[in-house]
Amino acid sequence: MMTIEKVLEIVENEKIEFIRIEFLDYAGITRGRTIRPAQLKSAMEQGVNFSVAIMSFDVFDEYISNPTYGPNDGDFFAVPDPSTFSILPYRKNTARMLCDLVDINGDPWHGCPRNALKRLLNEVESLIGGKMFMAFEQEAYLLKEQDGQLVTADKSHCFSIEGADIQEDFIQDFVYSLESMGVETEQISSEYGPGQLEINLKYTNALKAADDQVTFMHLFKQIARDKGMIGTLMPKPFHHLAGSGLHVHISLYDEYGENLFEDTSDQYGLDMSEKAYHFIGGLLKHGSSLIAIGAPSINSYKRMQPGSWAPAHICYGSGNRSVLVRIPEKRRTRRFEFRGADGTCNPYLLAACLVAAGLRGIQNQIDPGEPIDFDVSTASEFQLKERGINWVPRSLNEAIDCLAEDSVLAQTIGRSIWEEFIKIKRTEWDKYSRYVSDWELNTFASRF
Repeated sequence: MMTIEKVLEIVENEKIEFIRIEFLDYAGITRGRTIRPAQLKSAMEQGVNFSVAIMSFDVFDEYISNPTYGPNDGDFFAVPDPSTFSILPYRKNTARMLCDLVDINGDPWHGCPRNALKRLLNEVESLIGGKMFMAFEQEAYLLKEQDGQLVTADKSHCFSIEGADIQEDFIQDFVYSLESMGVETEQISSEYGPGQLEINLKYTNALKAADDQVTFMHLFKQIARDKGMIGTLMPKPFHHLAGSGLHVHISLYDEYGENLFEDTSDQYGLDMSEKAYHFIGGLLKHGSSLIAIGAPSINSYKRMQPGSWAPAHICYGSGNRSVLVRIPEKRRTRRFEFRGADGTCNPYLLAACLVAAGLRGIQNQIDPGEPIDFDVSTASEFQLKERGINWVPRSLNEAIDCLAEDSVLAQTIGRSIWEEFIKIKRTEWDKYSRYVSDWELNTFASRF
């Protein structure tokens, strides 16, 4: 176990000169400072101060109007978690630590998403007697600049070995860097789009899984930059190519290692337990709100279209990639994956909301109904209504409207987080709504 003393020992022995302390805001942007070794012990014990107003900035790095946090609201303190210490393999004499945010009294700050996730994981243990495990599975593009335009870094095909060969230098450096920072990978493949990769991270406890995803987000962009490319987790960078999603695999084990989501007497023949189905019921009940959290950018909703292999409807099924919650085939460990997220989200906030929704599903024994065994994108409106299947939100604005009505998530993740997240996303939507694109100008100027 990594302790304050162990971290200080490693910093001295490895001659680390710079330590980055980092956290994510509600817009999913990494904030932080770089400190020197002389300040590290104090930082791990007392934290490093930041104005709370930094949490009221949007994705455009602009301070929103009518913020909850103003210049008069003082500071919170970012306390580096020793368990997240890792040496950055791509920087000289530099390490990185992820932080919990505390208030002036040293108590968990009410607006910290990482604290919210830790609190909810403790609830799962105390109320259900199980530990949540997660694995993040991210799709992302490698791009390059050509004649002043961003284009895909190669022309490889889906699941082709060619794509792995072309990007061998990037892939190997990226995977080795992840592993040196304590993040294990399970699979790497060329995805549907040219220059698109998918990397499956190994499952682990839900807090570390979120930490690992943060590491992934940073490394993918940084290693690509070092190779003269642009690495992007943007959900839909090209209208004619596949989008990039983020799938979160979720499982629950007791203290003896028994899978609490497995039951061979399952009436649907999927070997899933009642707890699993009730958890899924919670995810579906709060599906629209979860999508607002997991797909929080304007661009996110250009990916989730019928027939795109991204979820466009709120339902679940086995081996079915057109649904929001997918149960893998029985040859694999009993778990399920939430498919309604992308790389623009805050992984802590997403994980916390998934746990909150699933926990309420178990507590209230929410029945998700029968699994869907057909491609939902081909269903008519009548068929959807007959099965009680709703569309996912069609825009960020619609998703935020759904989240704004979800009092359960507000209470479980913390009303202060919920309220400010909604304000930030409404601000981003309002800015987008006023923007006139070249496509609009070229289409309408000559017609009207």
